Order: sequence, then C-alpha cells, then structure tokens
Amino acid sequence: MNLLLWQTAYLGDVVLTTPLVRTLRKNFPEARIAFVGRDFIVDLFKGFDLELIPYNKGLRESLSLIRKIKGFDVVLCPHISARSALLLYLSGIPVRIGFDRSELPWLFTHVVTHRWDRHEVDRNLELLRPLRIKEWEREPFLWVGEEEKRALRSKFNLPADFVVVAPFSNFPLKEWHIKGWLELVERLPLPAVVVGLERDRERALLFTQKAINLVGKTNLRELITLISLSKAVLSCDSSPVHVANALGVPAISVYTATSPRYGFYPLKGYALTPDLPCSPCSPNPKRCKTGTYACLDKVTVEEILEKLELVLSL
Repeated sequence: MNLLLWQTAYLGDVVLTTPLVRTLRKNFPEARIAFVGRDFIVDLFKGFDLELIPYNKGLRESLSLIRKIKGFDVVLCPHISARSALLLYLSGIPVRIGFDRSELPWLFTHVVTHRWDRHEVDRNLELLRPLRIKEWEREPFLWVGEEEKRALRSKFNLPADFVVVAPFSNFPLKEWHIKGWLELVERLPLPAVVVGLERDRERALLFTQKAINLVGKTNLRELITLISLSKAVLSCDSSPVHVANALGVPAISVYTATSPRYGFYPLKGYALTPDLPCSPCSPNPKRCKTGTYACLDKVTVEEILEKLELVLSL
C-alpha cells in the first residue's frame, strides 16, 4: 500500500502530525509512506522511516507535484486550504481523507469532523477512522542523535542545565509583552537560552546581557537539539512548545490572544491564559477585536515562575 500524508502548514502543525506518521507505520509496517510539507520537513523528520516530498506551493511545482503523487492509494490531509484539497483531487488518489472544515471539503472522498474541543494530535488521529485503525500512537516524537548533542554543547558552550525561552511568533498577537520576558529571564533559577528566527535578531538584542542569545544563530536541527538538552521550554503559543513535547521536554506556554481551547496546548507542561471577557480571540489573530490589547500583558511573571518550579521539581 502507498500512503501519503499532506501537511503544508507551520512547523508546530507538522510536529503534531508525528503521531499520525507513527501510527501508520505501526499498522502498515511494509507500506510506502510519504509526507508532503514545506522544505523544513527534511530536517524535522531525521531518523524517520518516511519518504519526504518538499513542496513550497509555486504553480509549476504544484503541477509537478500532482504527477509525483498520482501513484498513492490513500492520502490523509490535516491541512484545510482549498489549494490542498484541489491538488489532491487532481492527483486522482482514490482515497482522500480530510476535515469538514476544509475550504473545499467536497473534493475529499472521506470527510472527518473537525472539533475544536480536542488537542490537535487527537484531531489528526481522527483522520484514521475511515481506515478502521484502532491502535494509535498518541505521543509526538522527534529524534536527536548523541553526536548532535555533543556538537551543539561545544559550539555554543552551553551550561549543564538551562531553560529555553522562545518569546517570538509568526503572529504578533501571540506574543507576550517583551518587558515580561526580560523580567522573567532575570528571575529564572537556571540560565536562559533565548531562541528565534533571523528576523527576530534585532528585537532579541535586549536579551544579550541577561541570557545566552541564540536568536537567528541556529538552524532547525540545532534548535531541536538545543531543546532536547533543556530542562524546560518557556514560550508563547508557538512551535517550540510542540518540539519540546515531542522530545519529552516540558513546556510552559504563555497565551495572549489565542487559547488552549483551540487544541494546541502543551501535552507535557502547563498553559497560562489571560482572564479576560474577550478571551479567546481566534486561532491565528491578526488584530485586537477590542482595541485594548489587554491580553498581551495579562499573564504575570509570578505565574510562570510558579509553574516552572513545579516542572523543575519533577
């Protein structure tokens, strides 16, 4: 059997499909299993028995991709975009399983109910029901080698114990206020290693005297390895939370305009949410619906430190 998984969304979304990958491999040990996603899947899925098909959504690349995936028997698609549904329909794959929340759900042969009241891991696993699979692997998983760990410790001269701090997001309304992060880093019981993308480098200069500032200095494999070495991850509602959990590392997620209600909360760790009548806003908020931006500094440093103490005491 030839099985295809399709998730072309952000890093965190793809990490949360790893239980799907593992469940398919467990139930179909001899099958050809492939994954369509953005370029980063090549680094993310290191160590997986998985055929990787990077895809960056250009028109010419889309036409080529349709031809490339025509031989698959079944595709599971957590992604809800119209583009995803259309390309899979044009591929002619006979069994196409997607969510009813898809922008073009009628292009799938099997539609599964998308429920916000479940963790994204559990929502994704529901896509297996048309295949009558009952034995699931629920834990997200990523692999890191010992040599990677040794090399990273040497490259950045890392302390024996530290916490990773991830204050930045693709969505500004997911970011807790920078003053809070700065105060938190100063009060942490362990050294902090701050991470982020190249575009966050200038903003991260504020952390240089307070923490080990690796913003814009790590590639994806190095970020994954760094998190695997940490005692905990402190983050906004963003991918480091899910990377941490996939490595068995607890995460504390600080919510602002989003909410654990949307199903992207830590499976290991804690979620801290603002107590406001307007909360939550939306899964990917682009503007404040009240104009107050009150959620950006509602969670306190003391709340985070309290949860961190619980995590570190385990």
